[in-house]
Amino acid sequence: MIRWLSVALALVITCPASAEWTKAQRASFLDSCVEGCRSTPNLSAEGRVACPKACDCLADQGEKMMTPADFEEADKASDQGKMTAKMEELAKHFPACARRAVGQ
Repeated sequence: MIRWLSVALALVITCPASAEWTKAQRASFLDSCVEGCRSTPNLSAEGRVACPKACDCLADQGEKMMTPADFEEADKASDQGKMTAKMEELAKHFPACARRAVGQ
C-alpha cells in the first residue's frame, strides 16, 4: 500500500493541513510503516522494537501535513510507484521520529 514509506525508511530509515486521517487511513499507514521499518536490512534489534513508536510519530506528523484527501492521493501514487510532494515532505520527518523512538 504505502510502499513509498518503505523507501524512506530504507534511506535513513506544504502547507499545514491539520486534519486528522480516518481511523482506517491511520491504521493502514501504521501497518505499512511498521512492516517497512521492520524489513529494513541491517536494522538492529533495538531499531525493530522502536518501529511502532517511530511510525506513530510519523503518522502524527502526517496528520498535521496531509488531509484525508491528500492521504488518498498519496496512497494512489504509491500504488503506481510514485511519490507526491507531501509524501516527500513527510519522509523528511522520519529521522527525528526514529531518534525519538530509541530515546536519543
